[in-house]
Amino acid sequence: MADNATFGEYHRLHSFIKVISGSRNKEELRLPPQWVAEYGNDLSFDCRLVMPNGSSWQVRALKIASGCHFCVGWSEFRRGNNISHGEKLTFTLVDVGIFHVKRYKLGTGCPPRCDREALTEEEEDDEVYTPDIDSSDDYPPSDVESESADDSDYDADRSALDEDEYPTWSLKLTKSNTKRTIEIPNEFWQLHLRAAPKQSVVHFLVDGQTWRILLKHSSGKIWVKHGWRHFKDANALFPGVRCHFKLVDAQDIQFYVWFDRP
Repeated sequence: MADNATFGEYHRLHSFIKVISGSRNKEELRLPPQWVAEYGNDLSFDCRLVMPNGSSWQVRALKIASGCHFCVGWSEFRRGNNISHGEKLTFTLVDVGIFHVKRYKLGTGCPPRCDREALTEEEEDDEVYTPDIDSSDDYPPSDVESESADDSDYDADRSALDEDEYPTWSLKLTKSNTKRTIEIPNEFWQLHLRAAPKQSVVHFLVDGQTWRILLKHSSGKIWVKHGWRHFKDANALFPGVRCHFKLVDAQDIQFYVWFDRP
């Protein structure tokens, strides 16, 4: 194991999130392609999934044409932990082939008690996953605000592919964005996410941390209803910062996000 400083960096960067599908994830779990491209070259064939209560499960990572999958041992892990449809799991690679797994229940956003039994009170507080209910729910985009209508700076080519061929869109934040909310360009959604026309939950990933974002589809617009204020404050965003959103998983709708600050 690396020293503490190295471990902290390793832990911070090597994470991904999956929302469990009761139909697709019974026998296997596909790892996000972007994560595999960046960190999967040295991924061990035999892996171990460790829950917060210390229980450990052996799984095998299989690389095939459709991507990298947890296969042998995955169904036993899923059944043994009673993982159900809609639950969110975060996987953090902490050592060679060893993932720490955290689960968040659909609806409450909190880990089940059985997953937390071995945690200290301080650790349990850190594990609570809040959907940020005090967010931008009362602040839909407004066409009457001149700044919001005229000064918002989305990339003109919203369907552009980044150099690694993942579609990316960008937005330069205005005062209205930081006070109210942001929109996901409808053209981008129609081009790359047409299979999920009314999906209301997406995830923003920044340096190994994950934010659950709730969307509202209304009058041809797609805007962040819950989660933007928490995301904005946690990442110290302000007018003039350009945010880049790279779609790395179109099934679970995950965006890797990075920033250019003035």
